[in-house]
Amino acid sequence: MIYVFDASFIGALIIPDEHNPRVKKMYDRIENEDEKHVPHLLWYEIASIFSNLIRHGRFSGDEVQQFFPRLAAFNLKTDFEAGVAYSQKLLRLCNDYHLSSYDAAYLELADRKKAVLCTLDKDLRAAAKKYGVVIL
Repeated sequence: MIYVFDASFIGALIIPDEHNPRVKKMYDRIENEDEKHVPHLLWYEIASIFSNLIRHGRFSGDEVQQFFPRLAAFNLKTDFEAGVAYSQKLLRLCNDYHLSSYDAAYLELADRKKAVLCTLDKDLRAAAKKYGVVIL
């Protein structure tokens, strides 16, 4: 199978104080050989999330560095879709489903890859359901 992970899903898997047994159970259904995709923007989101963890004193820099091997173990495939036509597709999704451009990127990727979307974001989950994208 093919999956698209968003930052909320990944965060719940690798950040200790955000661990969620439901998310772990969902992730455990995914096989190692299954494809796991993310849009390029995920890496900016991860850096921002990790930076905020340090800035707000939830974890030290050394502790956050320990998250990277766990993140690497997911073997995520980064999608580099870009350009004017891509931005137009994202804008349509933003307007039609009341999403941020970030969330629209996950929805667009899941649709294009015919993938299962893995997210904890309630607005993105609702949009995916309306759009016809399968949600884990």
